[in-house]
Amino acid sequence: IAIAQNTDKIFSLEKNTGKKFSADTNSGVEQFPLPTDIPMELKADKLTIKDSNTYVARGNVRIRQGNTSVRADNLMFKRDTGELTFKGGVIGRWRGDVVEADEITFKVPSGVIIIYNGKLRITSEGVYVVAKEAKKLGPSSYQIKSGSFTTCQGPRPDWRFFAKDLDITWEGYGFLKHGFFYIRDIPVFYLPWFVYPVKHKRQSGFLIPSVSNSTMRGFDFQFPFFLNMSPSVDATITPRISTKRALQTGLEFRYVPWENLHGRFYGEYTYDWVYGSEHNPKANRFYVTWNHNHNIFNFAKFRINANWVSDRDYFEFWGDPTERRRRVRYLESNAILSKQWNNFLFQAEARYVDDLSLVNNTGTIQNIPTVTGTLFNQQIPYTPFYLSSDVAFDHFLVPIARDQWVGSRLRSDTRLSLPISFGPYLKLDPSATHFVRAYDAKYYKGDLLGSSISTLFADMYQLEAAAFTNLYAIYRGPVLGFNTVKHTIRPAISYAYRPAPSNDIVPEFDETDKIGSVSLLNMELRNTLTGKLGANHYLDFLSFRISQGFDFFRAETHLNHAPNDEVSYINGLWQGLTNTTAELTIKPYSLIDLVAQGEYDPVNNRARRYSLDLGLMDHRGDLLRVFHQFTEDELARDMNRQTNVNLQLKLTSSLDCFVENQYSHQFDFSYFTSAGLVYHPQCWSVVLRYSQTREKNPVTQQITTPDQSIFMTLSLLGLGQVYQTTRDWRELLGRSSRTVPSSQSK
Repeated sequence: IAIAQNTDKIFSLEKNTGKKFSADTNSGVEQFPLPTDIPMELKADKLTIKDSNTYVARGNVRIRQGNTSVRADNLMFKRDTGELTFKGGVIGRWRGDVVEADEITFKVPSGVIIIYNGKLRITSEGVYVVAKEAKKLGPSSYQIKSGSFTTCQGPRPDWRFFAKDLDITWEGYGFLKHGFFYIRDIPVFYLPWFVYPVKHKRQSGFLIPSVSNSTMRGFDFQFPFFLNMSPSVDATITPRISTKRALQTGLEFRYVPWENLHGRFYGEYTYDWVYGSEHNPKANRFYVTWNHNHNIFNFAKFRINANWVSDRDYFEFWGDPTERRRRVRYLESNAILSKQWNNFLFQAEARYVDDLSLVNNTGTIQNIPTVTGTLFNQQIPYTPFYLSSDVAFDHFLVPIARDQWVGSRLRSDTRLSLPISFGPYLKLDPSATHFVRAYDAKYYKGDLLGSSISTLFADMYQLEAAAFTNLYAIYRGPVLGFNTVKHTIRPAISYAYRPAPSNDIVPEFDETDKIGSVSLLNMELRNTLTGKLGANHYLDFLSFRISQGFDFFRAETHLNHAPNDEVSYINGLWQGLTNTTAELTIKPYSLIDLVAQGEYDPVNNRARRYSLDLGLMDHRGDLLRVFHQFTEDELARDMNRQTNVNLQLKLTSSLDCFVENQYSHQFDFSYFTSAGLVYHPQCWSVVLRYSQTREKNPVTQQITTPDQSIFMTLSLLGLGQVYQTTRDWRELLGRSSRTVPSSQSK
């Protein structure tokens, strides 16, 4: 039956007062789930008015008001206290939360909701609560008696916390008394008292600590503490204890006071009582880095990147595994001031380089300062010509100069071009570049002054011409899964001529000083397949580029020194061929990702460089990635050859396995090998990993003893990582491990 006429005011809201349920109720609470401006609908099999204060509804009781609805067997409303009580098979929904209980009481004046023998799903937090009694004290506060909570779904959650008393305030804290942590129905450990943050916003407090075990470090404990100073400034302080090695303190400071100013400072001090010789231990070690970006009144940009380390061996032990495998050699610091207009860029830079491969950095040349002005390619007004220019001043210095140039340099590269287009068929781009170099420099032979130069070179130039066209064909209809496919062929040819400089004595500070003679013809061919997926949605799913050049000057040099016969003539011409370069990219969808590059030397009939990066994946989440690269120098010395393989397989919907290997073909051993399992059901996950790391000492060239370890992490959804452990693999096998070159994985 619908609402009875004589009880209409009881279950509706007075528009003129905004109060709940009746005109004479003087305590409307805005935090209550029932809205104050929407009429309520009541349906029941029977509605009884016991007296002027008590109203009872029985049988299939349903109340709906806006997004709030409650179903129950019985309902009783007391007008004087404003209590609304539902009993028997109660199901309620409000603001996305769902509750099932034997009884629910709404205390309208205070806005309190009491749930008896109920189950509550707090949708916004992804939390499930089962309690003998639960009170909703406000929009984000709950008080639970003899109840449990979890983020797992289902009648038998994988894990849950049970407590006699539990108070939760979202964006506040949770307080637990006399609790147990359960895995399924088994109590694992007892919690007499426990407090934890239940906040989405930043707040000060301890982060998840980390504990590991290493042969060289012993037990390694880290206790990070997050400090929220203001909405724009925070810091993380991380005390660290390595029982066999050191005491360490790390500080990371972040600041964003304004939108145009932000930065990060990180520093760590280590009291390392093992580093150094037995008679001269170098206990005090540190590493500092600072990144600062400032947009000065939207006029100019100022950036600082500063790095400072106490000793060259610091990263070999205290750096992460990625840094150790990368072999950090140079540590660079710089400060840059720049200003960009529409077509012009001004930049001033001071750069300092610390060569960690040297015992003393006094022999490393520094570039302080560098001032650069760049004019981007733009059309000269009222002419068909385009102009671009790059002007820079550098000063190179070194505390102790030995067999090197020091001094100042002014360089200018100015290019004038005339693009010509013959309709859609052919485009030409002839250009002329003028090089200017001015030097005030000295050359030290040994540690004595050998020569000096103070001169201007302004007779160097380069003439260049390029021609290219675009040929294409369009294939309509479903082609390779695309609505339309466009095939573009771009052939290009270019020629560059630069005579030899008139003066052979030119200081060489860097690559920009090496301006030699050039007479180079280069040909290039590009193929691109572009698929149309939808309106304004295109994908270049295949591209292939190949180029080949011919150096006339190099061929002429070989012909002048070769005998005058046909075979020598052909061999001389063959010497003019440059290396052939090619690149292939295939990315049709998300199932394959291939990038292959190569450089081939036709004169010596050998590959100088190639790399292959192949990724195969499917819709389940399986992944295979193979990366192989090879590089050699002009003397055919093997500079780098390695293969990295990464395999991830989904054994089931909740169980993954992974294998990773990084292998060096140069030294015939694996830098890094790892294998493990990841089990991730709905509300928790565990990672079990075995890893082995080996290094090659850059001084002795000896391969260090493998560092083998087992690593396990347990994480609970909503609570983060709460437990982790690691042990040396050889300890599990009963083997001794006297020396391990690097720390265990955390």
